[in-house]
Amino acid sequence: MSTLSTTKVIEIRWEIFGFPGYVFGDDKNLYNKRTGRKIKKTINGRSMGYWLGKKFLSINKLKYLLKRPEKIEIPF
Repeated sequence: MSTLSTTKVIEIRWEIFGFPGYVFGDDKNLYNKRTGRKIKKTINGRSMGYWLGKKFLSINKLKYLLKRPEKIEIPF
């Protein structure tokens, strides 16, 4: 039996203030930093945004919470 594995390296560009586990990569996608999973953009009512845990943040509100990462903590 043979296996195939791939690795994708994503550079972190932005962190979200108040949500330390979520970051935007250089490919403009939102990721959960702890699990490495990509977070899907969703529509809630008439607003586009992301579910961060149990809280929905629209893209307009999310713009004001972005900050540059100061230090990157690696979980291993």
